[in-house]
Amino acid sequence: MVEEHTGDGALDKYWAFLKETYRQKYSEVAADHMVFPRNSGELADHSSFGIVFDDYSQTMAIWLKVENARVTGASFVCDDCITCTACASAITEMARGKTPAEVLTITPEDVIENLQGLPDEDHHCAKLAVDTLRASANDFLGN
Repeated sequence: MVEEHTGDGALDKYWAFLKETYRQKYSEVAADHMVFPRNSGELADHSSFGIVFDDYSQTMAIWLKVENARVTGASFVCDDCITCTACASAITEMARGKTPAEVLTITPEDVIENLQGLPDEDHHCAKLAVDTLRASANDFLGN
């Protein structure tokens, strides 16, 4: 039987422990995106969609909503890789307010910088996020 913890902050303690564990390897910003991802899940009324399966057998999908020539919404789903989650969360935030053409100029280095660094072995996650965002922007642009 699973004991239910209510009212004693057990879930808050869990999230704090998880974030502190990630902080041993990642920046505060990256750890926050890992534990509290922004824009996760399918975006209703989206204007475009992109999905990429990379060389590391990871999959990511990004939805964009474009209104008045600007990205007004972005969301993602991805495999259970915490670094991919952080990169997707960050890039959906980075895309907002940009035109679809401007979105195409975001680089993996931009994502890594936004997350205040990633270990070298995780740079492919930033590339996956960029490739997926570009796929969605290109879907909107008809490329």
